[in-house]
Amino acid sequence: MVNVLLSRSSALNYPFVKNVLDEILKPNMKVVVIAFSFFGNLTKEEYNQTYSDNSEYVVKINENFNDYGITNISWIKYYDMTTDLMISLIKDADILYYPGGAPDLMFERIKEKKIFEALKSFDKIIIGSSAGSMIQLDNYHISKDNEYFKYSMNEGMGYINNMFVEVHYRRRKKQKSSLRKVRRLYKKDAYIIPDDGAIIKINDKILTLGTARKFSNKKGIIK
Repeated sequence: MVNVLLSRSSALNYPFVKNVLDEILKPNMKVVVIAFSFFGNLTKEEYNQTYSDNSEYVVKINENFNDYGITNISWIKYYDMTTDLMISLIKDADILYYPGGAPDLMFERIKEKKIFEALKSFDKIIIGSSAGSMIQLDNYHISKDNEYFKYSMNEGMGYINNMFVEVHYRRRKKQKSSLRKVRRLYKKDAYIIPDDGAIIKINDKILTLGTARKFSNKKGIIK
């Protein structure tokens, strides 16, 4: 199993990421994007506009995969898709992509649409940016920021169970406080992923790329 954790979707094409993934992502692969991470309660019309085939958001993510020669990209949409169709797409995929946005709301919608088990059992290649990185963990923390007004712990998909990550790391006090808190409570390794960093987990091997690095382990904070 391969897990790719990014802070920015564009990091998928950073040279130090591409050097690794060029050996893993192949042109004949099928990608399925889980388009459930939007903030708030978008109306059907607003949602369809945001996630239309020619929207800037969709085109940008598709182009990230096009750079690997991958053109078979399907989007699981919140509206107008049956659960059976969603599950069929997931089972047929080689790569799942979880976008950035609201990880807690994404998880709620996955449960609501009854596709959690299909996603949970997926064991090929999983790529996420920002919220899409966080949700890959069994439990993840959210640091206080402009969207979230307090620290919280949340349930994730459980693909990875031995670490925590802080995405968009900028050495902010609130981020460091969150990392210290999860280390004290859970005694797991914690990693930081700045916008110009990435983590790739291949089975049990963890690669920290760019500015990403381990922040702490069971013994304490790593200087």
